[in-house]
Amino acid sequence: MAQERNLGNRLQLVAPELLTTDIWLPTLMTMDRASLFEKLRRELFQVGDLVLLAITLGKTQQAVNWLALGFFCDQSISREALATSGALRASKYHYRTQHLLKTLFALEAAAADLSLSTNVLRYLDSMKLLAKLAPAVGHMDHTLRRFLKRNADTALKSVVARMDALFMIAHEADPTGSTNDIASYPREELAEGASYIIHCIDEEVGIRDTHFGMTLETKIMRGTFDKMLVKACKIRRHSDAELLVDAFDYHCSLDGRTILVSAPTPELEKSIRLGYVQDEQSRDQGRLMRAKSVEQGAPSVFAIADQFFDRFHERVVQRLDVPISRYTFHLPDVPPIRALFEGDAVTVEEEFYFREIVDTEQVTWEELKRFEYRPGLTLLEFSKVHRLFLFIARLAMRQLSPLLDDDPVLAYRSLVPVFKEKDLKRLLGWCVEEGHIDDVLDFLSWKPGTAGIYDLQYKPILRGDDYYLVPLHITGMTNWYRNLVRSGKCRLIDSLDSDAAERAVAANLREAGCEHVKEGYETVLEGQRIEIDVISRYGNVLFLFECKHPVLPCNVYELRTSYKHMRKGAQQLGRIKDLLSDPAVEKELYRRLGWQVGPSEQIATCIVSGNGMFSGLRVDGHPVRRLPELSNMIRTGVIRTMTASVDSNYDGPTVRTKDLVERNLWNGPTLTPEFLYQYLNEDRLSALLYSGMVEYKQTYSMGERKLSFVSYALDAQAVADAIVRLPTLRLT
Repeated sequence: MAQERNLGNRLQLVAPELLTTDIWLPTLMTMDRASLFEKLRRELFQVGDLVLLAITLGKTQQAVNWLALGFFCDQSISREALATSGALRASKYHYRTQHLLKTLFALEAAAADLSLSTNVLRYLDSMKLLAKLAPAVGHMDHTLRRFLKRNADTALKSVVARMDALFMIAHEADPTGSTNDIASYPREELAEGASYIIHCIDEEVGIRDTHFGMTLETKIMRGTFDKMLVKACKIRRHSDAELLVDAFDYHCSLDGRTILVSAPTPELEKSIRLGYVQDEQSRDQGRLMRAKSVEQGAPSVFAIADQFFDRFHERVVQRLDVPISRYTFHLPDVPPIRALFEGDAVTVEEEFYFREIVDTEQVTWEELKRFEYRPGLTLLEFSKVHRLFLFIARLAMRQLSPLLDDDPVLAYRSLVPVFKEKDLKRLLGWCVEEGHIDDVLDFLSWKPGTAGIYDLQYKPILRGDDYYLVPLHITGMTNWYRNLVRSGKCRLIDSLDSDAAERAVAANLREAGCEHVKEGYETVLEGQRIEIDVISRYGNVLFLFECKHPVLPCNVYELRTSYKHMRKGAQQLGRIKDLLSDPAVEKELYRRLGWQVGPSEQIATCIVSGNGMFSGLRVDGHPVRRLPELSNMIRTGVIRTMTASVDSNYDGPTVRTKDLVERNLWNGPTLTPEFLYQYLNEDRLSALLYSGMVEYKQTYSMGERKLSFVSYALDAQAVADAIVRLPTLRLT
């Protein structure tokens, strides 16, 4: 059986004549394409891995042979296999592209014989352009690693301290600036760059406890580490371009010395950007509500920390001058302090964070409270750990933030504490039971030498043999529930008896008056097993919803996972819709469901995006809708625009709102099947949002060439103006 699964061994059985020649293409052209494909169908997905291995070993002709075989048999499968393996990405070969380019040029010469499609040719051209840029990227990578090796004893803590300072001052990006300037990058993207730098340090010199002790304060102040972070971000952006081409069919074109990276359609890029914009808008709304709660007297961990700092400054902050001058921070081990982290009462920051989890995961408060990361270790227990780091980070911010201008050497030297293992465990013991301390530490910390690319925002604490390097602000501000999902592979919705997203959609439909609704339905029709997340017969329309609920992606790699979910949803809906287009099959389905209805006039489909990405896009003709948007259109039909601000003063935050405009898209007092069908099939709301997006380019200089990404930003005022122009609700 293993022999049949291996493509090379399989060829020995079905096409031995290929293995007796150095160049396969002439022999392939004499063979029956359909017959060879049927014999190799199961093994063709190995083509990408085999090409990757051949290029790595410098066996160019062998790589060309595998590519020729794959594209001769089936271009679609081979294209997907190459994307999955990353075989044509220069980053896979550490930017040494001699063998990769030789392979691509040889395949280009064979393109006509293989009758390569326009899409495949465009893909190969794009990867070739990125490979030509790779030497410049490789040079940046080499100089970065050389700097890190020269400064092996101090580079680690220096880059962590610089990143923690950016989180402490809530660094915001200026997207209009030069990408050679750190000010142009958001702190999350800079954290990715810092993660790559830490990975390089570990790969080049190995991270040890001795690297936790010293910082190069003068080089931080001179901007040396800012330049290193920018360089790392550029390296990551080149990798992003490769993955966009591989996974999303983006394409590259040459404009003078600039390589332009563009989406296959503007709608794809708009759907991605809009997803992030709407997520940020949702978070802004949460921040406004949180500020309003603080204004009304709700307990805030920041306010408590400020009061503690002002009252007990001399006990909390200590300056030590031996062996070097620095500030340290201490929490007295006394009952009133312990009570802040042992009690079950949550602060306003935790309450709204939990609300965000409840809203995004579509779960109840009771389900959230019952969820356990480990037996007995609940999300409420994790929130106490989060509270602890937020509290200590706030104390550090109060002391050190002013020093960034007045005495930056002292500030950076004091910013990232190093804990002995027993001391850190003692602190965590204030929040969780002793048996759970190791679980919490394993979740929060990264051990050098661990396989894979390191991510500072997922594992913010660096673990040595006896010590822990703890960037307080990154640790305090990390999205810890999301990290549970990604790092711990432990998600609340996976513990539920039913899918949370399909449960929410079904509940919305029932509340709107849809009599015939069924979620999580499985059956066999015409010999085919089908699974429908939500099916509803509303009026004369049959609605089919496929719910996909991956976590919000924070990089292109995670975005690829979300897109795979959308594509799978489209495949499922397409198969089911085709099946139900037969009136006899549709009738049998209704009989099994127990619905006394006649044949439908239309079938409407929808891919429901739980994380909000790709909303408004059509995948194989099936519309994608963001779950909160879909729920709102079913429940209220209302869209609104307003401006809001938070004014901070001595007495606390004050929230101000104005210019509220609402429009009801139902054009009537209740939801109708006609509106729901039009909302899904005519893309009216999506078109309104997309029309308010403006194109821009983000360009990165890389040696003598440039890499430029075509993207879109939301013009909020244009969208607001479009909403204002919509007709008001008519009740007749």
